[in-house]
Amino acid sequence: MLKCKDVGSNATEFLSGALPWRVNLSVVWHLLRCGNCRLAVIQILTMLRALRKRPAKPPTEAQIQLWIDALDHDHSGHTHH
Repeated sequence: MLKCKDVGSNATEFLSGALPWRVNLSVVWHLLRCGNCRLAVIQILTMLRALRKRPAKPPTEAQIQLWIDALDHDHSGHTHH
């Protein structure tokens, strides 16, 4: 039986139909019994539907530079082997 954290980590794959049928069935069974997870999955589905309706805008040069700077900052203390 799946736990709530398992359903949360599989929610987007569940909604896209990407889970193996046994895992999918376990998620459905859990959602039938757990109102909190059911609500969370409904919220994710609502967000995904809203994002599909909204046209994507390309990022500005300033946004791209902010992302690059953030990545550089996150990796500045790490060494790669």
